[in-house]
Amino acid sequence: MTLILRSLISALLLSTPVYASIGEIAQHKGSSVVEREQLKYDGEVGLDLEMNDRIITGKGSMRMDFIDDTRVDVTEHSRMTIDEFIYDPNTKTGALSMKATLGAVRYASGQIAKNSRQRVNIQTPSATINVRGTDFMMIVDEIGGSMITLLPSSDIGKLCCRRNICRIRCWTGYNESSISNHCGTT
Repeated sequence: MTLILRSLISALLLSTPVYASIGEIAQHKGSSVVEREQLKYDGEVGLDLEMNDRIITGKGSMRMDFIDDTRVDVTEHSRMTIDEFIYDPNTKTGALSMKATLGAVRYASGQIAKNSRQRVNIQTPSATINVRGTDFMMIVDEIGGSMITLLPSSDIGKLCCRRNICRIRCWTGYNESSISNHCGTT
């Protein structure tokens, strides 16, 4: 009986994914939630972030600081998911993937974007943004259209944006572009 119980406990523990902290909420105002699996946590300062967390703001905003010094600000009425975050502090390399589906999100690159430039991707319903060490703002509207603004705070910044595999756009310096949720002219 003990062997069966140990085997059952081992199987249960091995089948549950465990993620380490990849950052935390550094600032918070108003109402927001971090959804993790079937649990919901109030978005409070100091709450650890993990891969696959879904960030949902109501009448609130938050700033997230990641362990590679990436910074993400999410404003009111926004939705975002942290799909992947892998970081090796010894080599300062890794991979980062996020999905913004509604609202306004500001992204400022950390070590991953500076040292693993091909491995940072941010998706919206209408665009895939490849980050090359930069600071930008994106706004995703209710029908999936995206407006992306490369901010002048980064002197090495570059963004490449692919829209439904129809067109590639790259920006350096202060620039802005709107991308609709279907192929065609913008």
